[in-house]
This record gives sequence, structure tokens and C-alpha cells, in this order.
Amino acid sequence: METRRYMWLLTTFMTSMFSIHGISQALPENYNPSCPQPCICGLRRSNYFQRDMKTLDCSFSGLTDFPPLPSSDVEVMNAKGNTIANVDRSIAKLTQLKELDLSGNQIKSIGRGKMFRNLTNLIYFNVGKNEISTIFHDTFLGPINIKQLVLSNNNINYIEDEAFTDLKKLEILDLEQNLLGSLYEEWFTGLSKLLSLNLAHNRVHNVPASVFRPLQNLRSLFLAGNRISSIDPRAFSGLTKLQELTLNDNLLSRVPTAALQSMPQLDSVVFDHNPVPKIKPLDFSHLSVSKISICQMPELVIIDAKAFYTLRNLTNLLIKNNKRLSYVDPLAFINVNNLRELNLAYNNLQGIQREMADFLPDGVRIHLYGNPLNCNCNSRWLRIILNPNLNSTLHLEEPEHLVCNSPANFNHKLLKDIDLVKLPKKCTPIILNLTQKSELVGKVGEKEILECRAMGSPPPKLHWSLPDGSNINSTLNEVRRRYFPPGTLVYYHLQPTDAGLFRCIAENSAGRDTAIIKLTVTGIDIHLFPIAVSSTFVTLVWNGTERRAFPQYKIVYGIDDGKNGTIPEETQFAMASQSRKTYTISRLRPDTKYRFCIGYEDASGYWLQISCCLTITQDAKFMLQGISRPNNVAAVAIGLVLLLALVLCLASLASRRYRQRFYENTDKTNTNIGDDSTPNASTSTAVSSSGTIALDNLYRPLLHSS
Repeated sequence: METRRYMWLLTTFMTSMFSIHGISQALPENYNPSCPQPCICGLRRSNYFQRDMKTLDCSFSGLTDFPPLPSSDVEVMNAKGNTIANVDRSIAKLTQLKELDLSGNQIKSIGRGKMFRNLTNLIYFNVGKNEISTIFHDTFLGPINIKQLVLSNNNINYIEDEAFTDLKKLEILDLEQNLLGSLYEEWFTGLSKLLSLNLAHNRVHNVPASVFRPLQNLRSLFLAGNRISSIDPRAFSGLTKLQELTLNDNLLSRVPTAALQSMPQLDSVVFDHNPVPKIKPLDFSHLSVSKISICQMPELVIIDAKAFYTLRNLTNLLIKNNKRLSYVDPLAFINVNNLRELNLAYNNLQGIQREMADFLPDGVRIHLYGNPLNCNCNSRWLRIILNPNLNSTLHLEEPEHLVCNSPANFNHKLLKDIDLVKLPKKCTPIILNLTQKSELVGKVGEKEILECRAMGSPPPKLHWSLPDGSNINSTLNEVRRRYFPPGTLVYYHLQPTDAGLFRCIAENSAGRDTAIIKLTVTGIDIHLFPIAVSSTFVTLVWNGTERRAFPQYKIVYGIDDGKNGTIPEETQFAMASQSRKTYTISRLRPDTKYRFCIGYEDASGYWLQISCCLTITQDAKFMLQGISRPNNVAAVAIGLVLLLALVLCLASLASRRYRQRFYENTDKTNTNIGDDSTPNASTSTAVSSSGTIALDNLYRPLLHSS
């Protein structure tokens, strides 16, 4: 009996203790009885600090207005995922607030100055995914201890100078997915402790010089997804500690080599999805990077020799998913002694030449699958690497996916399954289809680049045959055109005479291959002609659909020397702005044949002739006629003036005669009225129908009264 009673008391005691313990655990869930509904107040784990903190959680609660705030000891406030439009000033009383999340609302403004003045303990502030458009210079005057500020996914298109200057301890600034079109150094004044800056997916067009100079401790810079087409060579000056840079998904047509070289601690560069047609020699050179990514480049066709040069820390190089990349020079990777992974998968490569292996360090893993391999002599060395009995210093990854695309007898076969004896040691060159066009069209004055590359064993030599039959090799070095080995022919300013058939010829000891490209050169739709010709001047006009194609025009003229289509040796010139369409050339000789040409002169001094016309000035008699004609006109004008004066004089005399006759008739009438014996009749008749009052009648009463 006593035992049962003891057990019952023990059970009751333990149950009570567990209940009390449960209540004590539940108390923090609602530690403040003034907690606004439908929010939850209690100890919750902070996303930023990763520890339990006093939290006001109003997230995803359907709030349209800012909730009434409880006591000031709240450390974390989470109101994300509502439709709040305005931040209430009552937030200023949360003086102990350390973390504030207002993301995913409809907030259009976060106020100026006083809004956050008392939030000196705030460390993390997230106001992303709202509708904010402007950041004022005094918005963040109070929360001087913020370390992470998230402003992403807004409509920010304007930031006042020194808007973040009071945030001396800011380490992470996120401005991703906004509408910023330009960058200014004044935005970043005072942010000497900033470690990460995210400007991705805005509308930035160019990166000016020294724009990030105040960010001396910056480690990560994200510029992906903008519209950047140019980067100043000094754009990243001052970023001596930057390690990570993303430039992918922009409009860069060349690698900003000088800008990259200005960052001595740069470790990673992402350059994916930019319209770069060719990685040229030394584009990526003398950098401290360990990783470079050049993937999904829509225009990339060629990687030239020494494109990656003296990159002593480079370990990972990603060049994959470039659907037009057809040629990688065997000397593309020089002094990359620590390279461990070279990913060339899913490009348009028919193969890579054996000479490349001489410059790659031991142990490199090469990814070549997903390419249309030509299993001929150029793939023989790859097949040797795949030999399991050979201890090769290079490793081809995923050999089960290395599929031959040509020749026809090896189509769809795995390279590793082809007997080595069936792969020749020598083969004739194969010119690669780099332009994917057999006909090109360019305009007069434009730049045109003709590319030719070939593969073969032994390595073939290339040269160009021009439409006039001449051959071009490495000795060509003119102002207007140049040749860059192994096969790049550049015309800086096309002329009509450049049109025709260009032949690229590749030769080695096994044979030769030829590719033909037809170039058509079209004119510029601007036409020059005279509209007025005198003895000493000519007025010219130019028109056409491309009249505004150049910023200014240069008109060159001189006495025609009879040479068809050429500018005279002794010439003069005049400059005309884009907005003008006429120009008068004066101080010309009478009865002389002149040639006038309009064109454009670029910064290098190259003259682009667009249109010309011939004009003969009038003789000296025409000039005299021009002088006499104005005299005759003047005489006629003077005669007309005199005639008009005479008419006015006659009209004046007639008017005076009329007035004199009128007054005489009035006096006679008044005399007859004065003989009438009736006073009233005299007074009424004195005012005539014309409203004239005789002076005698007006003053007569005064005379009688005297």
C-alpha cells in the first residue's frame, strides 16, 4: 500500500516537473504579450548570426501595413514576403535591432535621414525585392554599424553621391538586378572595408577609370549580366586585393587585358558569354589567376598562339560549350606550368595538334569529348595517349565519349576503338571553315578581317592569294592592310578595288588545300553635287541615306589634273559638321575645272573618299554681270521709292484742298442761320450733321455776358 502511494507521488511529481519544463520551454515562443498579430515573437534562430535571438517574425503574414511594434528589446525583425508599401517611422524605437529583413514587399522608398537614425546596432539589413528607385545621400545616416546591405531586385536607377559614406563597417553591398546604367566613384566613398560588391544584372554600358578606387579591400566584384561593351584600362585601379571577378553575359568584343593585369591578387575570372571572336596573343597573360572560364561564347572561333601566356598559378582552364570554336593553336598555352585541368569539351574542334603536348605540363587532364573529331593524322597522338600500356603524362578524360565524326569510315566510332595502324602519320592539310561563309560583303571604309587556319601533319604553312594575283605572307605591313601569322588578313579601310576572290592556301609535304572567299565591296550612299556655280565660288550639297554616318566630313578640292577619279596633287580642304548638308567654297578661279570630293578622315589620318564631282566655274564676264545686276535692281528700287513719294504728296495736297472747301461751306451756312429770329433754332442748327460747331456760335454767349 505504501509502495503504491510512493509510486503515485513519484509519478505525479515527475509529470509536474515535465509539465513545468515544457512550459518553461514554451515561454520564449511568446516572450512579449504585446506581440502584434499575426506575427510571432520569441527566440528564433537568426539567418545571419546563426544563433537564437529575440525575434519579431511577421514573414509571409499577409500584411499590407507596417505592424505595430512591441518593446524595444527586439533583436531580429523579419517582415519579408508581404505587401507592405511604406516603412513606418516607429521602427526607430527598435534600438536593439541587429537584423532587419523587409525583402519581398512593395516598398517604394526607405526614407531620408531620420528613418533609421536610432538603429545604431543594426548589422544586417535586407530590403531586396521591392520597388525602390532612388537611394538618397542621407538614407543611411543612422545605422553606422551595418555590415551587410541587400538592395537587390529593386528599380534603383539613381544613387546620390556619398549615399553609403557613413557605412564605414559595410562589408557586403548587394545591388544586383536593378536599373543602374552608369557607375560613379562617388557612390563608394568611405567604403574602405567593403569585401564584396554585387552589381550584376544592371544596365551598365562601360566601366570608367578608377571607379572602384575607394574599395581598397574589395575581394569579390560581380559585373555579370550587364551591357558592358568597354572597360577602361584603369577601371580596376586600386583593387589590389581583388580575388574574384565575374564579367560573363556582357557585350565585350575583346579581352580587357590591361585592366585585368592591374589586379595583383586576382584569382578567378569568369568571362563566359561575351561576343569575342578571337582570343588573341597575350590576351590572358601575366595574371595571378588560378581559374579562368571562357564558356558559351557565341562568336568565339579562334584561340591564337600565346593566348594564355605566363599564367604560373593557373590550375583550371574552362573553354567549353563554344559552338563555333574551331581552332586552338598548338602554342596557345605557354608557361602554364601548374595547369591541372584543360576543359575543351563541346566545342567545334576537329582535333588538336600534337605540338600542343610539348607545352603542357605533366599530369594535365584534357576534356575533349563532345567535339566533331576528325580521326585522321591529327588524332593519332590522341589515340596513343589512350593506350593503356603507355604511361602518358597527359590524360584524356571520358574516352568512352570521344566519338569520331569523320572520315566516313570512322563516323560514330570511338577513338579508343580504332587501331592505331589505321591512323596515318602524315596527311594533307585541311582548311577549317572559320567564317562559315564563302561570300562576304563589306562597305567602303569599313574594316574586314579574313581568317584562315588549317590542320595537318606536318603542320601546314599558310598564305593568301589576292584578287589581283599577288600573294600575301608575313612581310605585308601597310597602313591600310596587314597580315598576321599564321593566317589573318586585315583590311582596315576597304576600297572598291579590294573586291574579288581571295584564296587561302595551306601546304605541307603531304599536299595542299585551298579555300576561296568572295569579297564584295559596296559604296556608301552619299552623293556630292553643285547647286550654285559662280566665277569665284561653288555651293555644294550632299545627300543620301547615310548622310549622318560620320561625325564630320572633309571636303577636298583642287584644279582637276585630268586623272580619272583621283584627287589633284595640289588641294585645299574644308571641314563640315554632320548636321550640315551644304557648303560654299569661295576664292576660286574663273573659268576653271575643279574636282570636289567629300570624305572622312579617321584618327590615324587615313582618308576615306566617299563621293566626287567635277565643276567648271563661270568666266569673268559672269562675275561682271553679277555686279551690274545688283546696280539695275537698285535703280529700279530707287525709282519705285520716288514714285511712291510722289503719290503720297499728291494725296496730301488733295486732302488739304478738300478740308479747306469744307470749312468755307460751313461758314456760309452759319451766316444764314444767324439771321433767324428764333434763338432755339439758331442753337440747334449750329450743330451740323457732321458734328462741327461754328466758333462764332461757341463763344458768342461769352461775349454777350461781358
